[in-house]
Amino acid sequence: MKRWVHVVALTGLMTLSAGWAAEAPAVGATTQVFHTQVNVSLTNIRVCGFKVDSVIQGTDTFELFFDAAGNVSVQDISHVVSTLTNRANGKVVYVDNASRDSLPAPVVNADGSITVTDTLTGSPERVYTSHSDVLVKDVGFVSLVDTVDAQGNLLSHQVIVHGVNQVAGEDKVFCAAIASAIS
Repeated sequence: MKRWVHVVALTGLMTLSAGWAAEAPAVGATTQVFHTQVNVSLTNIRVCGFKVDSVIQGTDTFELFFDAAGNVSVQDISHVVSTLTNRANGKVVYVDNASRDSLPAPVVNADGSITVTDTLTGSPERVYTSHSDVLVKDVGFVSLVDTVDAQGNLLSHQVIVHGVNQVAGEDKVFCAAIASAIS
């Protein structure tokens, strides 16, 4: 599930960046900054088998950098907290993100393939209780290095991990932490 979300997000980000790059001036480097206050309420949604209400609050700063050649690199800095309240018993758990996602311009290799590196640093996921008891967390960095051929077929996928990464990859670890707090 998380890998699927990452792939969808990365694909969307690359598409969005390509669209902006087409409109970016090729003369001189420019930067576009989009700052967003996040304040979203979702009611009666399903998270890890529980029906919860979620209040998501925080900030997100999305920056697009264009170099003189029109190459695009992206940086997304966010701090967002989702407060999940179990509808059945009123118990609460928090899911926090305080991270920087960096996506430099793709590298065109000599054989025509393209390598994209996406590096997430900080604390992309932390699950904790109202008493600030941290149940699980990811802290450090995770780099995903993908190489695709000219047709977009994945040739290689490398994951480089450094730090404490209890949540990355496995939904069952994330869901076990949620269940321990709100069941």
